Amino acid sequence: MLKFPKRPTSALFLFLAILLAVSPANRADEAENKKNSTSKTTDRSYVRIERDENKKPLALQTAVVQMQGTKGGQRKVQVDLIGAIHVGEKAYYDELNKLFEEYDVVLYELVAPEGTVIEKGHKQGVSLDVVAGSQSGLQKLLGLTHQLEQIDYTVDNFVHADMNPSEFAKHMEERDESFMKMYFRSIGQGLAMQGAPGQSNDFNLILALFSKDREKKMKAMMAQQFEQMDGLPDVMSGPDGSTIIHLRNDKALEVLEAQLQDSANKKIGIFYGAGHFDDMEEKMVERFRFRRKGEVWLDAWNLGE
Repeated sequence: MLKFPKRPTSALFLFLAILLAVSPANRADEAENKKNSTSKTTDRSYVRIERDENKKPLALQTAVVQMQGTKGGQRKVQVDLIGAIHVGEKAYYDELNKLFEEYDVVLYELVAPEGTVIEKGHKQGVSLDVVAGSQSGLQKLLGLTHQLEQIDYTVDNFVHADMNPSEFAKHMEERDESFMKMYFRSIGQGLAMQGAPGQSNDFNLILALFSKDREKKMKAMMAQQFEQMDGLPDVMSGPDGSTIIHLRNDKALEVLEAQLQDSANKKIGIFYGAGHFDDMEEKMVERFRFRRKGEVWLDAWNLGE
């Protein structure tokens, strides 16, 4: 029987970083109330596993964090941090597309030239996003679909809020960053968190990759590791933060600041990878004096039978 590692393996660390970083529909009353009930909490979490009464995993979920302005005219403004996992179930992205209709403006991430148009159903043969290109191979591995294939980026309320490729490359070079360094950092982090005697955690990952029900086992393994992600920011960032998280967040918040000047914008969404939001929420509190008032949760991966 395959035993899932209690801590992320060195190889798995990089997979999880790629999935999280870079990149409510009307239902039956019971399901809607359970999943979308607001929770007033100081716990800054953006990904979780929903479990049944027997602690059996049902779904990997991402948060929509609701933040309210606290000063001046911004008291009437709500900004939602709409966390994404960039590879997920089609139903997840359908729900997000429906959710986006509720916003005056949705600021979205995509490292691409200004004016880039992503037609709905875009295939990942040629990636439009230098980060999404690293994620595209995971969709077949997990039996899922990619965000860029399912999200409708052509709607009128979508506003680009990210770097272009030249900016991204320039900042990476100036900070002496590279994806290869991130990879080796992930190996070190994974090894540091291992240490359980007996079978290698990386060996368990290999078993999952070559099992008959690979998609199910890999989803279950990765989902369980999302709850053990305290070390992930160290993989993505150096002591002064990173381009891929912190500087791109700063770019998004510059666009947010401009959108807040328009009094017609009472409900704004920021649609970014869930891995961005610990830093982004902290900056929104410090710079804009917004506060978290609750969150709702959306099912990204089905983990049930």
